[in-house]
Amino acid sequence: MRDLSLVTDTLRQILSDAVTANPLWGGPPPFGVNVSGQHPENPSQNPQADCELDLYLFHIATDKFLANSFWSSQAQSGGGGQQPAAFEPLGLDLWYMLSAQSKTSYVHEQQVLGVAMQAFHEHGTFKIAAPTPGPDSVSPSEASLVLESPTFDELSRLWQALGQPLRTTAQYRVSVVFLTARDLPAPQPHPTSWTVAAAPADLPADPALPHLLGTKRTVSYIAPPVPGMPAAQPYELSPATTAPAPASVAGQEVIVDARGLADTDQILLVSFDTGVPVETDVTSWKVPLTHPYPTPPASGIPLMIRPPDAPGGPPPGRYQIKIARPGIPGWRSDGVPLDIAAWVDPASDPLLTAAAGTYALTVRNVPDSGAELRLGTVPLTQVTSGTLLQPGQWQLSGTTLTFAAPAILPGGHYPVRLRAAGIEADPAQWAVV
Repeated sequence: MRDLSLVTDTLRQILSDAVTANPLWGGPPPFGVNVSGQHPENPSQNPQADCELDLYLFHIATDKFLANSFWSSQAQSGGGGQQPAAFEPLGLDLWYMLSAQSKTSYVHEQQVLGVAMQAFHEHGTFKIAAPTPGPDSVSPSEASLVLESPTFDELSRLWQALGQPLRTTAQYRVSVVFLTARDLPAPQPHPTSWTVAAAPADLPADPALPHLLGTKRTVSYIAPPVPGMPAAQPYELSPATTAPAPASVAGQEVIVDARGLADTDQILLVSFDTGVPVETDVTSWKVPLTHPYPTPPASGIPLMIRPPDAPGGPPPGRYQIKIARPGIPGWRSDGVPLDIAAWVDPASDPLLTAAAGTYALTVRNVPDSGAELRLGTVPLTQVTSGTLLQPGQWQLSGTTLTFAAPAILPGGHYPVRLRAAGIEADPAQWAVV
């Protein structure tokens, strides 16, 4: 915004609308009212107006709480020899005097002033027909309107400075109003990727040996239809969670970030269920990548793994991935976390409907006991397979999970959340209640 009068005119419109139609008079006032933004010593020359309602901007100050809130590398690298602050929006607080003066009656003055104050009380925040500062500006912008409480002595000095007799006055503060810079540097590109490392492990003494950095996976699911929202919803998981799913189902592949890997290295899955690390060779989990690799890194081959959908696979839980090199007996790389979860078949429609009050879905890798099922945040109770389901219960029979929604749930779409060993499965189905 570059014009402060937009704020004054917006507030004047609020006052004009309130005066024009108010329950106090049952419609327009029976006397003429002029809503002005002029200095109080310059009343309107409208002969039809008996009462003058003045909203005068008498003081402007920098908002100290937002002085540096819009710092950006773009502003710091601006050209033209200007200081970086010249490219940042100027946040201002505006102080207004609200007063009324009638030519004939103090009643008219006080009625109009009361109506005006009530109107401002109902507009603690108001919209301004100007965009917010960039980046990602929004239009219209908003500001807050607060009734201040100056002392009688402060108001007396203020009216004395204006050269006018003291009037009944209300003082308001508008914040925050932004004046945008005339010229902005060219926008900088947004980052497309980033890496966060917390207490990274030391590199191995021998740089030729493999060094693991972490696991990551891109999860994508189909959400219930929402107007204006894309159906596919992707997000990143690091450390990664995966599940044994049928080979025809894509998306369970896990990328292992590493350095110095070779095609002959072994992949070990380490479990800690007994308190003692137990290693299982899962080299067969490696997802074949065509030689030459798409972008052969100088630091080693790329590695992607996926658990097979086969009996005897790892149950849900928290594991580690390590690398062993056959030519160095007993050597192990540092471990990186990998979580194994149950798998819920997303089927062809994310919306799951009930048949005779019972919902059914296909699952994999769910233990017979110890698993949890929730609809949204509401937990359901597991019962023995073959039991007649009551509201709020679920059961597992092979790869088929059935449940009945709790009776307390109002109508709507609820995510079906399956958790085993503390690891939650990917979002896949929403129960239509």
